Order: sequence, then structure tokens, then C-alpha cells
Amino acid sequence: MLLQMIDLSKLPQLLLKKTTDKNKPKHVILNLYPIVTTEDTNKAGYQRLLTNVLSIIDTQIENNIPILTISLGKKENINENVLFGEMDKFIEKANEHKINVTIFGKWYDLKGQLVEQLKKLNSDTKEFDHFFLNFCINYDGKEEIKDASRVIVKKAIMDKKDDEVTIDLIKENIYSSFLLPPDLVIEPDSTFRGTFLWDSYNTKIFQLNKPVLDITKADVSKAIEKYSQ
Repeated sequence: MLLQMIDLSKLPQLLLKKTTDKNKPKHVILNLYPIVTTEDTNKAGYQRLLTNVLSIIDTQIENNIPILTISLGKKENINENVLFGEMDKFIEKANEHKINVTIFGKWYDLKGQLVEQLKKLNSDTKEFDHFFLNFCINYDGKEEIKDASRVIVKKAIMDKKDDEVTIDLIKENIYSSFLLPPDLVIEPDSTFRGTFLWDSYNTKIFQLNKPVLDITKADVSKAIEKYSQ
């Protein structure tokens, strides 16, 4: 589930503005999970991770990447208290650079105070169209396809239709139905985590081979540069 639908009328103009370098990816996914989960290091580690994320958002701006998706993984990979404490910084960053932010996943299962801040991040930025930034929070790629399948079945029952299930029909019902498929997926290691699983066919994958907490803005810039070459 997501907080809002992107205004599709804004995307063509955005892509036209941002693609002067046709070798640059239009949609980049960065997976940033899991991190250290021991009680002693979880808080400090997640603080460090979110500091890096704020810096990585600048990479989208500097490289004129129209769409950036950052996945923080499932609930067990997220320190909700730390994320809540940092939300004002993300809201400030998005407002400063006119970034339209959308949240994907089962975000509504998180703590109430965090859910409210995620809603604020979304509502405060919904009119922006300089860049589009997606956060996958408490997200699972298989769950996305399962939810799409459930919607298709319900529609078939309600409409009393048994039309053939097509690729386009599934695309229309996944969370990311309105997004361009990713051009580049950046993974911490050799594991493909399945973010936007349905749309990731033929996507280039760049492996950083680094612990999640050590991934920086420079690493993301390097991946984008390699893609462009």
C-alpha cells in the first residue's frame, strides 16, 4: 500500500527535463537492509544509516535522476523510534529540493506516531515535481504481487468477469503501477532483495559488496556512473 498516487501528468515533463544525458538511469532502486540487529548497536546503527540516506538523496539531485526508490526493508529491519526521530530532517530535505515523496509497503502496521510523520512527509510534498523519491518501508516484493492478485480476483468476482489475466492487468494493480520500471538496482551484496519485483525484469544490478551501514553517497554515485558507461 502507498500513501498517495503520483500525479502522472507531471512525469512526462519531469523525464524530459531530467534526461539530457540519455545514458543516465531514469529510475534507481537502492536497497538498504538488513543492518546489525543486536540491542546494543541497533539504535546507533540505524542513526548512521539514516544520516547516510539523507546524503544519498543529494545524489539523486546532483545526477538529475527523476525517480529514486530507497527500500528500508521489512518491519524487523527498521528501528521505528529512530526513524520517527529523524522524520523532520526528511521533510525539510524534501521541501528544500521540491521532492515528491511516496511511501510503499505496510507502513500502517508501524507505530502510530511514525505513521503520522510518514503521512506528513507525503502530504507536505505531494505538489512537488522536481524529483520523485519513494521509500519502501515495511515492504516485501512478494506481498506486493500477492496484494495485486487479491485485487484482481475481487474485481473479477464483483464484475462477474473471467477475463484472462494479462501482464498489463497485473502491472495496473501493483503498488508501483504508475512508476517507470527501474533501470538500475543497487544491492549491498549478491542477494537480490526483490524490490518492485514485478518490474525488475531486465534491470541492471550493481553489487556494492559492502555492509549496509558503510554505504555512502559516493557508492551510489559510482553505481550510477558505471551504469552510464
